[in-house]
Amino acid sequence: MTNTPSSLICVGTSHFHQLLLKSDVFVDKSLFIKEFLEGEGIVSLITRPRRWGKSLNMDMLKRFLSIEVDNQGNPVPQEKSLHRKLFTGGEVVVDSGDTKLLKPLKISNYPAAMKRQGQYPVISLGFKDVKGSSYQEMEATTKEKITDLYQEHRYLEPYMRDDGPDLLGTSDKKRLQRYFEGELRKEDIKSSLYFLSKLLKKHFNKPVYILIDEYDTPINSAYLRFQDRPGEFEKVLELFRDLLGATLKDNPHLEQGLITGILRIAKANLFSDLNNVREYTLLDEKFATCYGFTQQEVDELLGKVSIITTSDEIRHWYNGYTFGNQVLYNPWSIMCCLSNAGQLDHYWLDSGGTQLIDSVLLSDEIQKDLQTLIAGDSISSSIMKQISFDDIWETEGLYSLLLFSGYLKIDVAHASPDPDTYYLLIPNYEVGHIYRQRLIKWISKKLEIDSRDYHSLMSLLAAGQVSAFADRLQTLLDASTSFYQTGSAHAELFYSGFMLGLLHTLSKRYTLASERESGMGRPDFMLIPQPQYGDQALILEYKVSPKVRGLTSLAAKGLAQITDKEYKASLKSHSHVKQVLQVCLAFCDKKVAVKYTQVSLKS
Repeated sequence: MTNTPSSLICVGTSHFHQLLLKSDVFVDKSLFIKEFLEGEGIVSLITRPRRWGKSLNMDMLKRFLSIEVDNQGNPVPQEKSLHRKLFTGGEVVVDSGDTKLLKPLKISNYPAAMKRQGQYPVISLGFKDVKGSSYQEMEATTKEKITDLYQEHRYLEPYMRDDGPDLLGTSDKKRLQRYFEGELRKEDIKSSLYFLSKLLKKHFNKPVYILIDEYDTPINSAYLRFQDRPGEFEKVLELFRDLLGATLKDNPHLEQGLITGILRIAKANLFSDLNNVREYTLLDEKFATCYGFTQQEVDELLGKVSIITTSDEIRHWYNGYTFGNQVLYNPWSIMCCLSNAGQLDHYWLDSGGTQLIDSVLLSDEIQKDLQTLIAGDSISSSIMKQISFDDIWETEGLYSLLLFSGYLKIDVAHASPDPDTYYLLIPNYEVGHIYRQRLIKWISKKLEIDSRDYHSLMSLLAAGQVSAFADRLQTLLDASTSFYQTGSAHAELFYSGFMLGLLHTLSKRYTLASERESGMGRPDFMLIPQPQYGDQALILEYKVSPKVRGLTSLAAKGLAQITDKEYKASLKSHSHVKQVLQVCLAFCDKKVAVKYTQVSLKS
């Protein structure tokens, strides 16, 4: 089944008006405006994972607050304002020339908030694209962003002319000309938003809202690109430290400010001079439901779109995040899924932005906890709301990064007695994929093969070619110098990771049995084939020995354990399973012994 003709879905836009005009299926997050206007700080910093609606909410807030003007900078009458109709509803003209009737949004039911609609000048600037291979390139991109921002306010151009309104002195007229013509000096970057806020307040005789989106993207990008050039990185920090400080500190033209990003970066001193910033992370109740979708919102979406995927499958893949005390779905993945007729895929993971995460997930130090998480268990760690780049290589900073970036969630079922310590879990199946993939990459690196060779190795086991599998695995272990360097102390970590990676590799063909208790005990792993992939199940045991001598006997004992304890008993409830491949792997340092048997499953 596909979407019905009326179910138009606009995915990937950060422009609020496009969402409303080009989509019939969206989630109304307009009450974010009310929460923001009722905020306690002059400047609010909201941190959320990438692709969670930060830019879209920012643009919605801009459309709500901003005075809509004509080319001369004169306010558009309220009855002709497109911005107002976006919130109150009404008939609007779309790009095709046709008309569309918009429904009122939730914010329209709050008179106190609606009094501010269209009443203020707004400065909105995003730094998503400010990246580069050098500081000079990043500075040049920032200048382009500022010039484009001033172009949005061309109606201020007369103020720089000698025959224009007598609003600016000679030096300010020359400065304004540089902003419009793109001939910026470095000091012009620092004062750009402050200067624009002063002009807008003079022009409209009203204070200004300043919205800064993805403030940390340039900093994160510079950290990754300039690790071997600390001087370049410090220049980037200085550039944005000066810009933010000049814009938000003691600005008499500022009514309220909003900054968004993924992280609050510590030790960069970006906000060190600001005493008016109030931070809201995903640990806080405020703004908890403004980003991400609640169960009710997803149920409403599913009622508007015709798909064959079940709600349970969607929940398994995309639900599970906890912001405040709210359980939420990933909004990007949900909308991508619905726009593709319910096809389940790794939409959020495939949307980029994992370079910093990858750099820490492949380290040896995290592998024990990584395997705990992949197995579905929680880990505990204290959480830092402010993270420095040095911190991400330490346990506390690393798990704080993974939490605030959307790769972990708080396990609300297990409260820690320490208010700064949390139990953490992988949120859902989609996010679990990156952990499983990085585990395989780590194992492949230890075996000195690429991921394709690893999958090829596991396909031998799936095909029942156990002897070939054992020979190939032993050859790889013998040839691996990096595994030898790991040392015996970490060998068992490698073995357990190898087995977890095996499960992930076979997950498309097999389902890990949910009933762990089978016969007179619990096998390490029981894999049930999906019906389209045959009738042979796999029961796997693995053992670790401190000595090479007797390794084969240990594997034989493990195989006997599978048989003696009747691990295959529960497989009889799966009518399509006719055969069972029972395998035990015994490891010691770089040696492996494998014993196996294939048995029929009689009803």
